[in-house]
Amino acid sequence: MQLQAKNRPDYKKNKKKILEEIDTLAREYIDKVNLIDKVDNYPCQLSGGQQQRVAIARALALNPKILFFDEPTSALDPELTIEVLKVIKSLKNMGRTMVVVTHEMEFARNVSDKVIFMADGVIEEEGTPEEVFNNPKSEKTKAFLMKSYD
Repeated sequence: MQLQAKNRPDYKKNKKKILEEIDTLAREYIDKVNLIDKVDNYPCQLSGGQQQRVAIARALALNPKILFFDEPTSALDPELTIEVLKVIKSLKNMGRTMVVVTHEMEFARNVSDKVIFMADGVIEEEGTPEEVFNNPKSEKTKAFLMKSYD
């Protein structure tokens, strides 16, 4: 379903029905990110983590083949970080294809099918989470992982 109602050829004829369909779909995506209780709130009434989850719902509404996340938990408090990571993990469990840039190493280890470690704009290492986290070959990867586990 297209979310841009006015671009639909049948918009004038079926305006009320189309807007109801959009509202239902929007609520479905808001529910997927566990914010149905905040559906009537304005963005300024939401925490940073809640705003991030609304952004995820908005992206889902476009039905992309791949979701891209660039540091989705940066600048969030630990409690809010957990909520955003739960949503991303649930999307993985639903079979969504995602690319996630993150410094959350334990999260990356637990939810990734493939890990790419980059340093200075260059791929240092890539492989399964087991290969990269349990047996890193690159010295830069080893050093970074040692720091992240401290």
